[in-house]
Amino acid sequence: MTTITVRIYTPLNENLEKISYQTGILKSSLILYAINDIIRNSKVNELQSISYKSDDTVRSTLRIPGVLKELLEKTAKENNLSINSLINNVVHSFCISDWLIYL
Repeated sequence: MTTITVRIYTPLNENLEKISYQTGILKSSLILYAINDIIRNSKVNELQSISYKSDDTVRSTLRIPGVLKELLEKTAKENNLSINSLINNVVHSFCISDWLIYL
């Protein structure tokens, strides 16, 4: 296991907190689930570029398996994104596709 620090855009963080509250699933677990679903199922090509007018972010520290971190690094490099941008895109896409019912 390794740790990474992620800066989640405030609107995404608020969505994650709503979902976490309604489902009882920890926010960090929701993020890891989104990463696993999007990256491992080759949905990266479906990611939409997201941008927020505000640069406000919330820092989160994630404990992730080393293999997943390597996969994140590889996928980010292949898509010319930072790991942080990739994670924000993954969470955004997953919120829209799978968790919209909770928002």
